[in-house]
Amino acid sequence: MNRNYLKAVVAVTAAVLFTSIAARAEAVEVRRVSGEIGWVDVQLGKLELNKATPKGTKTTAYRINQNETRVTDPTDEKFLNVGDLRAGQQVTLEIVNGQEEGVIPKIIVEPRPASEFQQAFGELRAIDVPAGTLVLEERVRIGQEEITRSSEFVYDPKTIIVMHSPSKQPVELVLKPGDVLKVEFVEKEGKKQARYITLYSPTVTTTTTTTTTTTTQ
Repeated sequence: MNRNYLKAVVAVTAAVLFTSIAARAEAVEVRRVSGEIGWVDVQLGKLELNKATPKGTKTTAYRINQNETRVTDPTDEKFLNVGDLRAGQQVTLEIVNGQEEGVIPKIIVEPRPASEFQQAFGELRAIDVPAGTLVLEERVRIGQEEITRSSEFVYDPKTIIVMHSPSKQPVELVLKPGDVLKVEFVEKEGKKQARYITLYSPTVTTTTTTTTTTTTQ
């Protein structure tokens, strides 16, 4: 067989393979979508992302899977899993173009802006959902003395995030006096503005605590 002919065949084959690989690489484009998790359910394999747009907040549902979805936290440089996700987190989803209906392959947990959140633990005494106010009764130890005090919090009924412990799944804002809560809040304009509420199971009893300040990442 002519040597030049063999060279031509090899050249054509290489060109075809290169074109095919390049076409596949171009087709598999990954785009990133960032927003705040509004709702996540690992068992259902569903995550709803709230993304701010010029026309308001847009909510989109995505599929997740414990075996197929990788979750990373670049701050801690460690791998997590979908069970570590919770409502209110800022995340970035990596989506393969053309596979928007498929399982999200990767989720990046974004660090939160540094802000001082305080935590209060106690029993719910009163709540006014339309007005966005609640009163929490706390047992606080000051030195050797234990006192009971009532603290009032304000919140936005549309954006408040309520989680149920220990499942960490979001629940509707259906609270009643006597519920045991943890309220994460910031003090702004002279008011305690709640952002996250954790509802504990009825079997959980309160213990004496002190109000603490934590830095939310």
